[in-house]
Amino acid sequence: MSTALSETFTHDGLSLHYLRWGPADAPPLVLLHGLRAYAYWFEEFAEVAAARFQVISLDQRGRGASDWAPDGQYNTDAYVADLAALADHLKLDRFVLLGHSMGGTNALNYAASHPDRVAALVIVDSAPELDMAGLTRIRSELARTPNAFGSRAEALTFLREMHPRAGERSIATRMEWMLRRRETGELDWRIDPAIFDPRLTPDPPQRSWDALAKVACPTLMVRGAISDLVTAQIADRMIDTLRSGERVDIEQAAHMVVEDNPVAFTSAVLGFLDKKVPR
Repeated sequence: MSTALSETFTHDGLSLHYLRWGPADAPPLVLLHGLRAYAYWFEEFAEVAAARFQVISLDQRGRGASDWAPDGQYNTDAYVADLAALADHLKLDRFVLLGHSMGGTNALNYAASHPDRVAALVIVDSAPELDMAGLTRIRSELARTPNAFGSRAEALTFLREMHPRAGERSIATRMEWMLRRRETGELDWRIDPAIFDPRLTPDPPQRSWDALAKVACPTLMVRGAISDLVTAQIADRMIDTLRSGERVDIEQAAHMVVEDNPVAFTSAVLGFLDKKVPR
C-alpha cells in the first residue's frame, strides 16, 4: 500500500491531482511523468527518495486522477503553466525537478524559464530530437491499443506485452492508474484520447535545444542504455549544450528507465543529487 498523500489543486479550470511522499520540511523534488503515464509511475523511486526529499509527483492534465482539458490544450506551454501553478500552490521557492520523456521536455522548458526556482534538473530519456525507431514503435503501439478490455485478464496480458521489463508491482500500478472500469464492466483508459489527436503540432526541436542552453542549474541526463528513442549521439550533444551537465546510461533499461531498472536508476539519480543539492 502506498505511503503517498493524495491531494488536488485547481488551475486553468482543471482539478489537478498530485502525490506527496516524505517530510513536508525536506527539500522538494518534483516529478513529471511521460506521455502515457501517471503520478504513481514513480512510486518505487519516490519511496526511496522520500528518506531525503519531500517528493511531489503530478498527474499531468488528461491523465491519472487529473481532469481532462475540455479545450484540448495538451502542449508544452499548458503543461509548464500547470507546473508553475503547482509550485506556487505548494509555495516551492526552490526545488529539484525530474521529468521522464514528455515530462522531461516540460521540466526542461520550466527550468529554462524559471532559473531562480530550480536547484537541479534530471532529464530522463528525453531529448529535443527523438530517433525514428522509437517513434515508429510508439505509433505501432498506439495503433494496436484497444479502446477497452473485456476483462482484467485481457488488460494484464496487453500491459505485460507492452512493458516486458516492468516488474509485477509496476504492472499492478499500471492496471490501477492507466485503466478505469465502465458501468458495463469493461476497462477503458483514464488518459484523454484528445492527447493523441494528430492535429496537435509538436514542438520544433530548436525550442528544446534553445531551452537546454538557458538552463542554469546542475543537470543530469539519464538515458536507457538500450533506449530506441534517445541515441547516445543526441545525449552527448545535450551535455555539450548544457552549462553544467552530466550523463549516465542505465544498463538493461530501454525508454521506460524508471521501471526497467529501478535500483540502478534510483542509485544514479540520488547519487547525483547528493553531490549537487545541499542537505
